Amino acid sequence: MTLRYLDVRTPRVTGLVSNMYSSRRLRQLPLTTRIKVKMLRHWDRHTSGRINHFISNSFVIKEAYKRILGIEDQKITVIPRGRAIQKPAEYLERPGQYLLSVGRLIASKGYYELIQAFGQLAMEKPGLRLVILGDGPDRKRLERLTERLGLATRVDFRGTVANVNDFLHEGRLFVFPSHYEGLPGALIEAMLARIPIVCSDIPENKECVDESMCLFHRVGDWRDLARQIERALTLEDWDLRTHRAFDYAAEHFEIGQVVRQYEEVYLRLLDS
Repeated sequence: MTLRYLDVRTPRVTGLVSNMYSSRRLRQLPLTTRIKVKMLRHWDRHTSGRINHFISNSFVIKEAYKRILGIEDQKITVIPRGRAIQKPAEYLERPGQYLLSVGRLIASKGYYELIQAFGQLAMEKPGLRLVILGDGPDRKRLERLTERLGLATRVDFRGTVANVNDFLHEGRLFVFPSHYEGLPGALIEAMLARIPIVCSDIPENKECVDESMCLFHRVGDWRDLARQIERALTLEDWDLRTHRAFDYAAEHFEIGQVVRQYEEVYLRLLDS
């Protein structure tokens, strides 16, 4: 925000990393916060012309900001999130009896629906557990929900952990029910780990995976999420699906390639 008012000779560059003005996000906010976000959007639209160039982490976010803020197409370059690829992943039959989800514990990540869906499945699959990595302001509310549904011993809130990859390689299924994203880094890491994926059908996720790589559920619909998880647990072509997901992630999100794209943009702007 300060950058837009500084008197500098070098190009001003801003990142676009989240769909913060999406209608789905606004509906989840309290009225007073919603008013503040709309005021910010008004300011953002009328000062975005002071920025020389924007770097968006996805095409979905680029199109959203073009529409909402009126930014010209040529002023936005899309460069995705990058991830290191240490070695080719192999798909293994996963003996782990837990579903895995990774993300901040806030309403927009869809954990409320995930726990409800798990509650329906838990009655029929007594050995199945749910492991959630990450922390956030909704943790207590989500823990109370597990207690109310009788799931306290079967849902494991691990908080912030450093060894996410260990869980990705041991879990049976990765579930990502997010309501909106920028470009979902946790989903990309799951693709590279070759773990079977069930995710919400939001455009941001569909920029990373398609129906040949994962199973989609209707965003915000916990009953459909339960159906897709149940289907995923018996699906027999995960070897092919996870291979496709890994290949796509390795081709589009490799960290060295992302770094080179940033360098090219900065050098072009400095030469202009």
